[in-house]
Amino acid sequence: LMTVRRIVLCAILIVLAVVIEVTVLAPLDFPGATPSLVLVTVAALAFAFGSATGSACGFAAVLLIDLAPPATGTLGISALILTVIGYALGRVFDSDSRPLVVTTLLTAAAAALAILAGAALGGLLGNPRIVWGDVPVMILTGALYAAILALPLVPLVRRLARTFVPEAFPR
Repeated sequence: LMTVRRIVLCAILIVLAVVIEVTVLAPLDFPGATPSLVLVTVAALAFAFGSATGSACGFAAVLLIDLAPPATGTLGISALILTVIGYALGRVFDSDSRPLVVTTLLTAAAAALAILAGAALGGLLGNPRIVWGDVPVMILTGALYAAILALPLVPLVRRLARTFVPEAFPR
């Protein structure tokens, strides 16, 4: 039952994040990177439930994004990156014992690394859309947007996780 509730909560949050990112955030003209609501949601779920859930959520979330129009880039690069990020952030687990500033900085660093890894892997695989001159600005703005989104989202997801899957958090 705990597993079913965890899967349902993760699925709802990931689908919401993907829909909002693809339909609302992506069309807006942000300076630098587009805010990655999906990455921040995966980070928050990884902080709430640990590395296995974080990596599964990262993989599932990016597969949804890769399949959503307009699908661009090489299928699977983003899934690999966000799976690893979900796993790595889940390793710090139990965000209750971590101050919000720590989870926010870890989420911002993960966003920066995701952009850098995406550019590096895309460049290696010959993606013509990689413009190396834009990458530093994308890294800085992506990290900033992730930090801003993490401030409300990490505590909100933690609260939702404790409410809907209380047995995952023994007292």
